[in-house]
Amino acid sequence: PGPPDPGPPPSPDALFAALARHWPPDGVLVQESPSNLAALRRRLPVTRPGSYFTMASGGLGFGLPAAVGIALAERDTGRGRPVVAVIGDGSFHYSVQALWTAARLRLPLVVVVPVNQQYAILKAFADLKQTPGVPGLDLPGLDVVAVARGYGCAATVIEEPGRLGHALDAALAADRPTVLPVPISTEIPKLL
Repeated sequence: PGPPDPGPPPSPDALFAALARHWPPDGVLVQESPSNLAALRRRLPVTRPGSYFTMASGGLGFGLPAAVGIALAERDTGRGRPVVAVIGDGSFHYSVQALWTAARLRLPLVVVVPVNQQYAILKAFADLKQTPGVPGLDLPGLDVVAVARGYGCAATVIEEPGRLGHALDAALAADRPTVLPVPISTEIPKLL
């Protein structure tokens, strides 16, 4: 017999529960995964001032360059707080070239990429506006690891949330950026 069926990808809740279990006490979170925001806030509440950064009004493309800038500031000011960005796979490609800067400057930055192979938030808006079938919202086959490595970052796919802790610890100890794509379920969030 072949290997066991891995089963369906985990939910965003399972991913963020695993992230919360391994969250550094002084960690800084940069968030741009709008379709997973409710699960992230539910599982990883951030209560320290100056430790949570997100976009406004749903604009995409802010998260990755913001995380690079925050990681640079943390390093150069000597604060040295660990910076972890949660960037959805759709948002990831809006400003992916920021990884080149992070790699060039050898910034200790961790980028967790929930991979649902779609612009789920845009599908949710399409559902809300009763405009199903909007073209171009599926993102099958994008190789986040190859893209990240192409820009000079370390990268490893995390196939199940239970393996996130070790990978996160290693990435936080690294002296360069690490991208950790995590396949998640493809459920579309309800906006209202």
